[in-house]
Amino acid sequence: MLLNLVSAVLIGAIIGAMALIKKPRTKALVYSLPFPITIALIATHGKVDESNIIGLFLLSGFLWLVYWLYTKGFSIYLADIISAALYVLIGYFLIKTMPTGFVLLTILYLAFWFLFVLLYRKHEEEEVKHRPHKIKPLYKTVIVTPLAFLLLALKSQLAGIVVTFPFSGVFAVVEGQYILRTLAAIFTRNSIAILALFVTIYCTVDAIGFWYSIVAGWISYIAILLFVSKYFDVHESNGDSQR
Repeated sequence: MLLNLVSAVLIGAIIGAMALIKKPRTKALVYSLPFPITIALIATHGKVDESNIIGLFLLSGFLWLVYWLYTKGFSIYLADIISAALYVLIGYFLIKTMPTGFVLLTILYLAFWFLFVLLYRKHEEEEVKHRPHKIKPLYKTVIVTPLAFLLLALKSQLAGIVVTFPFSGVFAVVEGQYILRTLAAIFTRNSIAILALFVTIYCTVDAIGFWYSIVAGWISYIAILLFVSKYFDVHESNGDSQR
């Protein structure tokens, strides 16, 4: 209980601190940094399994669903709530029904990622310059902390999808409602680095222990992130899908 509470407070504080970032692409980059994921891993005793890969699929899906619903005329708040709720419901259903193992799901995620980058590298992002809606950092902390505590308290039922829940994403999509496609595209591209973190921890935790595996996971994450940022850029022009 105490670990859940401390973890929830730390997650809330980190999400609040992210609000200080101004540039959209930088915000998208920071959104994909696995600080909340690492804290949630510690709170869930560091177990990495297929439910984490399912959560990573759903995390990319969360952003693209918000983008799709918003382009269909839903308010950004309603699109956000629907997508977050579906993340939990679909995640719970999948971890209870899918017998697929960690290795096969990792291969499937790699195939999904390669397909995405092949199809998206030639796609030009179109953004419109609008004054973004800002949510105060304190509000983010106040909202995320009890939400994180609730989800961590349900970790035995929700497994690894708690680790990848979009704690920062629920605010990032509101503040970035005019750059949703860029946000979704950059995160999906960077998600391969989070996959590398999970795979590294999964493969090394028994051999070197949890804390060293976390460090090794972060090293893998940073290396892959630098690689994809250099060679798999998301291009932008100047227009976005408008409602």
